[in-house]
Amino acid sequence: MRTQFSSTRSLALLVLGLGICLLWPAQSFAKALVRFIHAVPGVGTATVDVNSGSGQQDFGSIGFGQVTPYKSLRSGSFRWTLEGGGKVLASGTSTVGNGVYDIVILDKPSESGVELGVYKAASGMPGTSMVRVVHAVPELGSPMFMLDAQTMANRLPYMDATRYYSIKPGIHSISAMKPFEMAPGDPTLVDLKGFHFRPGVAYSAIVVGSRGQMVRVVTVVDRGAPLTHPVSLVKVVKTKPMSDSSMSSSGSVVVRPGDSLWSIARRLVAPSATNEEVEAKLVAVWDMNAKRIGTGDPNLIFPGQRLMLPS
Repeated sequence: MRTQFSSTRSLALLVLGLGICLLWPAQSFAKALVRFIHAVPGVGTATVDVNSGSGQQDFGSIGFGQVTPYKSLRSGSFRWTLEGGGKVLASGTSTVGNGVYDIVILDKPSESGVELGVYKAASGMPGTSMVRVVHAVPELGSPMFMLDAQTMANRLPYMDATRYYSIKPGIHSISAMKPFEMAPGDPTLVDLKGFHFRPGVAYSAIVVGSRGQMVRVVTVVDRGAPLTHPVSLVKVVKTKPMSDSSMSSSGSVVVRPGDSLWSIARRLVAPSATNEEVEAKLVAVWDMNAKRIGTGDPNLIFPGQRLMLPS
C-alpha cells in the first residue's frame, strides 16, 4: 500500500514538473512592445539602453519631451540604463507584462535621481476617442485634471495616470488646477487648448516640464484604428494589384487604406482569439517588419507597403 502511494505521489510530482517546464518557456518568451518618453527637464539628450535577458536593445537618443521608436522586449524584468554626455546618468530594473507600454523617464526629486513610470496602453474603440493623462511634473503637486469641463482626477499624484476616458472625436482642451482650492485670481496650472482627437484612437497626454521649463503636454497615440494615414496625405508605395483579401499565398500582405497592425494581426488569428493573442501576433508582425516600415512606430504604417507575415 505504501509502495502504491509513493508511486502515485512520484507520478503527480512528475506531471507537475512537466507542466511547469512546458509553461515556463511560453511565459519567458512572451513579448511586449515598449517605447520611452523623456520627461526629465534639464537632463538634455540621453540614450536609452535596455537588457531584457534576450540581448541588448538600443532605443536611441531622445531629448526632453521626445519619444523613442517602439521595440519589442521579452516580458518580465529588464535592466535599463540612461546615458548622456559620455556617462551613465541613471540605471535600474523595471518590469513589463504582455502588451504595449508607454514608459516615461521621470525625475526623482527626493533622491536627485531618475526612475521609470510604466503605463500599459489601451487599444482604441470604434467611433470614439480615448485619452488618459500621465502626471510627470513633481512641482505641480497633486492637481485636479480636467478634460474640457469633465473632471478626470480630483487629485492626481505625481507619477500617476488617470484611467482612459471616452470622448467625442474632435478638438478638446486639457487643464490642471489646485484641487477644490481655486480662488479668484489663482492661475491655472495647465491650460492647453486645441488637441485634435481622431475616432477609434487611444491617446496618452503626458504632462511634462518645470525646472524652469514651460509645462506642456506630449500627446502620443497608443493604439487604435485606422492608424494608417489617408493615401492622399502620404507617399504611396507602388505594388502589383492584389486580391480583395490583400493576403498573399507567399506569406505577405499589402497594407490597405484603413489598415493597422492590429487589424492585420486580427486577420491572422482565429475569430475567437483573445486580445492577448492578437497582441502577441502584432508583436511578431512588427518584429519582422520594423525596418521595412521605417517609421519606428507600429501606429504609422502606409497604404501600399508590403509586410512579411510570420508563419
